[in-house]
Amino acid sequence: MIGVRGVTWLVWRQHRAALWALLALTALVSGYLAYGAYESAEAARALDGCAGQDAAPQCSQVLVDFQQEHQYPLRLPLQLFLLLPLLLGVFLGAPLFAQELESGTLRTALSQSVSRVRLLRAKLAVPVMLTLFAAGVITACATWWWHTVAGAVGSNFPWYMPIPFDAVGPAPVAKALLVLVIGATLSLLLRRTVAAMAATAVVGTCALFALEQVRGGLWPTVTAQRSGLRADPAPSGAWSFEDGLVIAGRRVPRSGECFAADDYEQCLAGKGVTGHWAEFHPASHFWPLQWAETGLCLAAAAALAGLCVWWTRHRLTT
Repeated sequence: MIGVRGVTWLVWRQHRAALWALLALTALVSGYLAYGAYESAEAARALDGCAGQDAAPQCSQVLVDFQQEHQYPLRLPLQLFLLLPLLLGVFLGAPLFAQELESGTLRTALSQSVSRVRLLRAKLAVPVMLTLFAAGVITACATWWWHTVAGAVGSNFPWYMPIPFDAVGPAPVAKALLVLVIGATLSLLLRRTVAAMAATAVVGTCALFALEQVRGGLWPTVTAQRSGLRADPAPSGAWSFEDGLVIAGRRVPRSGECFAADDYEQCLAGKGVTGHWAEFHPASHFWPLQWAETGLCLAAAAALAGLCVWWTRHRLTT
């Protein structure tokens, strides 16, 4: 690369094939997503007069056509994007140190008046910067497309589902960085390329699964209560967790006894039900949840990077 010298240039030369492949993939995917977002924005104008009228005859077919041409084609690249953190961790992070430790070439690099920590910083900085760039560009284009489609189809494309939540916003960028650093850490600890790649695939998958499980608790939920036998306290598009009935001013779990009754409302009234309650994340919590998950991933990545520095200084042998 022009203008890059010293250890950074060496790192680029060592991993140039993977890095160039990442840049090419970024250009192709982001170009496809940007074109899809532009096309969706143009098509969404036809739905401007149909907001909230999905059942209207003049709007239903327009909405169906929009979903088939723009919502469904978006799901495939978003699903593929879920694999990007693992691909970066396995093929970029895991071989980062293990290849040189396994072959013994790290000893040669350290003999050129380069400190261990400086070499570690350079070897981490290049893939980290390219990961942030690639994931950031792809995610920005995916978010643009999703925002256009979600604004048109509303609750037909729920924001809290793994697709699109795991592929739009800042959180996917932070997760890509986290799995990359997981791979680099395992590369240092295991010292074998194949073992590090396999371990990164397993640990990275577990980390992504754990993030999905704790996501709902990263931001305080909203609990709402509404009077009425058929009232729904959760607004449209909300991510619901729990709901139930209000009896004598107390919140109790929902009972299914009245579902089979001839008169549902009369059955509820007979049990003393005066309203319903629900615990949920409204649609406005999308960005707080995104940034909370981003912060958690960045904190974990920083901790692993600190472990890499400590291990390089005190435990690494060549």
